[in-house]
Amino acid sequence: MVADVERLIGARLFERTTRRVQLTSVGEVFISEARAVLARADSALETVRAAVRRQTGQLRLAYTPLALQTVLPELLSALREQEHDISIDLIEHSNLDLYEALHSGHIDLCFTSDPAPEQDQFESYLVHREALQVMLPEGHALSKKASLEFADLSQETFILHPRHEYPAYYARVLDACQEAGFTPRIQHREAQQNCLALVAAGQGVLLSPAYPHFHNSPGFRRVLLENAPTGLYSDVWAVLPLASGSVYFEKLRRLIQTKAQTLP
Repeated sequence: MVADVERLIGARLFERTTRRVQLTSVGEVFISEARAVLARADSALETVRAAVRRQTGQLRLAYTPLALQTVLPELLSALREQEHDISIDLIEHSNLDLYEALHSGHIDLCFTSDPAPEQDQFESYLVHREALQVMLPEGHALSKKASLEFADLSQETFILHPRHEYPAYYARVLDACQEAGFTPRIQHREAQQNCLALVAAGQGVLLSPAYPHFHNSPGFRRVLLENAPTGLYSDVWAVLPLASGSVYFEKLRRLIQTKAQTLP
């Protein structure tokens, strides 16, 4: 089979001796191009599968935890009222590799913390925004206060996801610290680590949306931030392809657009 390919291209792909076989320079180019062709074929297949899913009433959505806690159930409930037979797959996701998944067709749309990059082939709608509060270890001196100024956290360690997972949010936190007059100490959450567990273990403080079931849970306390710096908030953006060709998808797009118009 290899010999047939070599005859077809008119060059040797491998140098063969009694002891080893190794790629020639032509062989290295051939392997690189072959891998690229296979990757493009995989991408094309996923794109076609995504189109089939949409036409048959199936949607695959990726979401961040805040989306699931806030706006996503409302939107999906409204969609199901219009399309009872629609099938929706939900996949929890960080921002990491999210747009690659959209480009490849592994997911049809996503609810995430950042809008799509400029000049991309997607459109973005802001569907939820809320101010952040601070989670402190139980027993921490600041946890006894009813509210805090952001500058009160200047000596604390901030627990954050790595910058590449949520780059826009990460930048907003750093800007808020700078506006408040300090440079933060940061502990990055590693894979499989739970941020609230790190807070409870005394590893740092966590800026978080106001999840109701987190209030006064064992191990940590939630405290309000007063006069928070500009831009210190948590977003949910819906990111969608510019065109889909699916009736189901377009109905969800209209619901998202309506929701976005209600935000101040």
